[in-house]
Amino acid sequence: MTHCARLPVIAFQASELGGMSTKLQAADVACRAGIDTIIAAGSKPGVIGDVMEGISVGTLFHAQATPLENRKRWIFGAPPAGEITVDEGATAAILERGSSLLPKGIKSVTGNFSRGEVIRICNLEGRDIAHGVSRYNSDALRRIAGHHSQEIDAILGYEYGPVAVHRDDMITR
Repeated sequence: MTHCARLPVIAFQASELGGMSTKLQAADVACRAGIDTIIAAGSKPGVIGDVMEGISVGTLFHAQATPLENRKRWIFGAPPAGEITVDEGATAAILERGSSLLPKGIKSVTGNFSRGEVIRICNLEGRDIAHGVSRYNSDALRRIAGHHSQEIDAILGYEYGPVAVHRDDMITR
């Protein structure tokens, strides 16, 4: 077994949390979240230490992750390099329809960040509604904020696409 030191270890008695079916369901959830999981006898002395040393003491279920899931997990966990405040229309488009963030919906940009960095997206009340990868740096977003996508090239002299943050590069909170 590899990377055993990074495995989360949860010890419990079989009688406390249900039967094997429950354990298999929990392992499935963990594996879908990208976490290798071991089901082992929690009543066996030293079992956690054995797992951490890589000794085979139970059944190992390998994580199931696609590149998209990994990218979304990275976006979710990365510390934001800056922040964008968006209007009510953009908030509804993101939260209710799963839309990309267009420059038109941006009210303000806080911080200095580069293109490709994770940023926080907040509504007008300051609530964190999403995190996403910015297609433009902070200075460019300040310049195109409130403008239609068709105006980006005329304002900046270049264009990385019509959206500030694409929905595929965004996680709602």
